[in-house]
Amino acid sequence: MDEMRTLQDFRADAPTPDRARLAPGHQRLLDEAGRPRRRPWGGRLLVAAGAAAAVTAVATLATLLPAGQEPEAPAAKPRADQWVYRKTEWRMVNCGFGASGHDNMEALSVNLHYRKGEMPCDLHSRRSDLEEAWGRYDGWNEFMRSEVPPAQTPVGAREGAGGTDILAPRQSDALVEDLPDDTEAALVLIRKRSVPSRLSSAWRLTQAQRDFKEIAEVLATATTMPEEKGRLLIRTAGKLPGAKVTSTVVPDGKEALMALGVEGNYRDYSYERNTFEVLFDPETQAFRGFRIVAGIGYYVGGKKSGGPYVAKGTVLATAMRVTTKVVDARGVRS
Repeated sequence: MDEMRTLQDFRADAPTPDRARLAPGHQRLLDEAGRPRRRPWGGRLLVAAGAAAAVTAVATLATLLPAGQEPEAPAAKPRADQWVYRKTEWRMVNCGFGASGHDNMEALSVNLHYRKGEMPCDLHSRRSDLEEAWGRYDGWNEFMRSEVPPAQTPVGAREGAGGTDILAPRQSDALVEDLPDDTEAALVLIRKRSVPSRLSSAWRLTQAQRDFKEIAEVLATATTMPEEKGRLLIRTAGKLPGAKVTSTVVPDGKEALMALGVEGNYRDYSYERNTFEVLFDPETQAFRGFRIVAGIGYYVGGKKSGGPYVAKGTVLATAMRVTTKVVDARGVRS
């Protein structure tokens, strides 16, 4: 093998660096050569070698990058007083649909309503709705008692977004940044950073369901999600007891996605008879949204109401995340 010929042919089509592009490296070489010679001979050799390496690195970078292009600087982190704009497209059954979500993330439960002669309930037809919401990056909102946002440190925070048990975007971003590569260690950190609910009416969840809900919150509320971190979160959720992955297709049929959920359901209210699943891209594992399915078979409004029967596994709602952007004020979209 002719190594010199291979080296000559490498990037043969790259433009020859001109004087302007090599000037910074050339100047560094001149500066090093002009310094007082007080070092021993070995030190001079090291300095000369380092300067020559600097010039070579500049020349190589100049040939590999298009003319005028420089390496991109890391994106600046959002300010605490900025807002996160979220747009979600909902597709749901036409059955007195009710849900309770939050500015920073979509609802994870629905409640179907039916009253004979007053409220129709058709499980075979779908209606769509576009949801827009703005949540401040540090979790503060106008309904909080204090005008000053509460302390939102990455660890030990006992209050989430707007006083809820949902992580604020700033907390989720810090958590994503600190996630270790191991799934077990990642789950330990997620549990440590989570904000427990103190409401007496909170869902009675198994540990696996609680873990899954907290992982889903991180996927939904983080403003940035490097691909390797997203894959890690999906792997972590997939190892939970009762975790199940199924293939699905979004309502418009344009994109094939995977649905990940944790088996189990609740028994107290109609909305607790349903369960939610995370939708993600099968190749990149990128978060795409949620869907809500019937966790058990039940009658809407109870059997005596005459409402329709919902079979286990029936898809009741799909929430596709359309946009997540950091903006400067509520109401701004870009």
